[in-house]
Amino acid sequence: MKFLLALCCFLATAVLAPALSAAEWFTDFEKAKAESLKTKRPIYILFTNSDAAPDRSLERTIFSQRKFQEYADKKLVLLKIDFPNASHLQPKNISQQNRQLRTQFGITILPTALLLDANGNIYIDFIKADGSAEKHRRKINEIMDFDPPKRYAEYLDGFVKKYTPPKPEVKKAEVKTDEKKAEAKKPAKKPAQKPDKKPAEKAQNTNSAETNIPDENGVLRIPLNPEGDFQEWLKAYQAEEAREEAREAEEAKEIIEEVKEAIEEAVEEAKEEAEEAAEKAKKDAKPQAPAEK
Repeated sequence: MKFLLALCCFLATAVLAPALSAAEWFTDFEKAKAESLKTKRPIYILFTNSDAAPDRSLERTIFSQRKFQEYADKKLVLLKIDFPNASHLQPKNISQQNRQLRTQFGITILPTALLLDANGNIYIDFIKADGSAEKHRRKINEIMDFDPPKRYAEYLDGFVKKYTPPKPEVKKAEVKTDEKKAEAKKPAKKPAQKPDKKPAEKAQNTNSAETNIPDENGVLRIPLNPEGDFQEWLKAYQAEEAREEAREAEEAKEIIEEVKEAIEEAVEEAKEEAEEAAEKAKKDAKPQAPAEK
């Protein structure tokens, strides 16, 4: 009788008590961003292969546990980007989205988790936040030693507490409208002044002292008298430039001739040395003795 009474109490409690709802994992990136914007929670994005042993271990020891799910229901928007072995069975739009997100965030190792803001930008990269991949791995190993779901939730909460929801991104159409309003408020532009018809004359009258124009080596060559005729100076300057180019060409020609002569001398010396070596070889060769009968 006592057993039946206890069983009835247990069943009544089980029926009346609210069932624990598992934390919902989004698979659509845009829906996760909309939820993050509405709830002002960061997005916990998990890149995973649900068929691999490490990923299944995380699911069993952390993500499916009550302590983690209770925390996630209050503080996170969960987004799972799955790359199962049978990826061809996924909806086409989800498969394309997952490949694009993997490339966008540069994910090379599965599983990998990040925290994103409501605009889809990285809020926390755990490896960088922990200092290095090795330090992050040690921290996760410590979490897995005892009560993983609780300690992992506490680890995440250290970052989530500092999260500040970003302002929603303004659509391009709205931006253009704001730009038009700002443009309307700007004062009218002043008409541009007409350029001086004689800039050379104006430059010539700024100084009465002679000015020397340096060449590329800093040597002052042709004096420029601002009070003189600009066209005459320009002709003299161009003539000096032409003479300088001619001198450089002549020097280059002389260098080529010197190199050519040096090559010819080297060839002659090599030829003479070869002839001397051949003569010496002939002298050193001994005549063979006649064969005995």
